[in-house]
Amino acid sequence: MRIKLLSLVIICSLLMPAYADSYALISISTLKYEPSPAQPGKYLHLYLNVENVGTANANNLIVVLEPNYPFYLDESENATRNIGVLEPSKNALIDYKIRVAGDAVEGDNELKLRYSTDGNTWIEKKITITIHTLDANLAIKNFESGSAIPGKATGLKIAIKNEADSYLRDINLKLDLSNVPFAPLNQTEEKRIYHMESGEEKTVEFNLLVLPDADSEPYKIPLEISYYDSVGQKYEKTNYITITVSSKPDIIINLDKSTLLTANQQGEITLDVINKGLTKIKFLTVSLEENDNYELLSPSTIYIGNLEPDDYNTIDFKLYINSNAKEIPLKFTLKYRDNNNVAYNEEKIVNLRIYSEKELKKYNFVSENYMIYIVVIIIIIIIIYFKFRKKK
Repeated sequence: MRIKLLSLVIICSLLMPAYADSYALISISTLKYEPSPAQPGKYLHLYLNVENVGTANANNLIVVLEPNYPFYLDESENATRNIGVLEPSKNALIDYKIRVAGDAVEGDNELKLRYSTDGNTWIEKKITITIHTLDANLAIKNFESGSAIPGKATGLKIAIKNEADSYLRDINLKLDLSNVPFAPLNQTEEKRIYHMESGEEKTVEFNLLVLPDADSEPYKIPLEISYYDSVGQKYEKTNYITITVSSKPDIIINLDKSTLLTANQQGEITLDVINKGLTKIKFLTVSLEENDNYELLSPSTIYIGNLEPDDYNTIDFKLYINSNAKEIPLKFTLKYRDNNNVAYNEEKIVNLRIYSEKELKKYNFVSENYMIYIVVIIIIIIIIYFKFRKKK
């Protein structure tokens, strides 16, 4: 009997401290939030796990979200969640739909809530929410290049702007020159910028050599860009920079041959139209203007079309010369476009030399007429022959 009574006393003594120390202990943890990271100007859904890790019931458990900038709750969203009784080792799930300010700064931001098990004593809890712009954009604002002439150097300036909400770092810009007729001049084709604050603009410059065999046309140069945002996210993209290679056309007209040597005669002139420039000529027409010194006996305009660099074409005009001037200017109008479709309209003058009869003989343009002398000699021989025969 005494043994049973002693055992009961020992058991009661062991249980009494346990009952005396029983209490509710609440733990609130973040299960997830979507999207992660949160984005400025968007909503996020926050899911919380509320668990009683104590040894007693939480009889009047209330959780209240107290958002502050950059977080807001819509009027339809209730900040207070009344869980009520939460037994030991039990949990409850709650969620909030939270709006993120459009001008929220990238990085970690705190979201505050508090909870109570009796309505009198409140405990504060802070939850970390990472905000990150969906696209930390480094924008090409504009670019400009100097005259790009084959065999010459040209400069390229590119203005960039950090349009992200926070700083960008380790910015690398590289021109891909593998498939275009350009080469870096006295430097590499790559530029680096260590740091750019939000909204900051900077200009990078490249010196390029236009290769001598570059055709006159626009070239798209890939610009490879890589950088990191404030939370260590790496971005890579490719933009395109256009540089137009061009050179001034150079066309000459030479008089190749002519059957018009003296006045008051008709004949034909042949001209060589030569492309001495570095650019292709397109839609070329050559027109000979009317003049009082001659009459046009053929169409005044001749269409040549395309003319490659270091190439030529011949054209013919029929004229009647009605002037005794020693030199007659032939005025031609050339209309064409270069390989970049830039229109040109220019005039060329070719002088046509007219000779007198004396000059024609002097320069052996015509041969002496010896037939009359031959006839006279033949007649003299015949007369002498008959006279001699008659006498004999």
